[in-house]
Amino acid sequence: LTTTTTTMMTARPTATHARHATAARAAAVRPTTARPAMISGRVSTRDVSMRAEKFNSDDVLKTIADKWEETENKSTVITYVAGATAAVWLSSTLVGAINAVPLLPKIMELVGLGYSTWFVYRYVLFKDSRKELVEQVDALVSRVSGEE
Repeated sequence: LTTTTTTMMTARPTATHARHATAARAAAVRPTTARPAMISGRVSTRDVSMRAEKFNSDDVLKTIADKWEETENKSTVITYVAGATAAVWLSSTLVGAINAVPLLPKIMELVGLGYSTWFVYRYVLFKDSRKELVEQVDALVSRVSGEE
């Protein structure tokens, strides 16, 4: 084994390896060409970088600061944010504890798969049930937004 390893380490590259190395160096040096913004429905990296340039963090911070100044009941907002943070932390801790039990994560996956299958059969598979789902979602949105 030692002899084989030493022989492999000191072996000279063949002509094929040299051609591949030369092609790789040439590809690394070759400049890239500009691509159109949309290629077969996909967004190019140039288009994404142009959108990223339009994002200005100073404007976002200024907007947040203005909204904070307009807020009358700041203690309520702070309480809600603290409560949401505590809820996220608690749920993360709970999921970690459930995940530590050996068989429970697999059972939870099966429950999730079963519920997903039932939901697709009940609301997505047939046209009438899709209409019912859209009506229920619209009713919920109107209740939450206060239109109802």
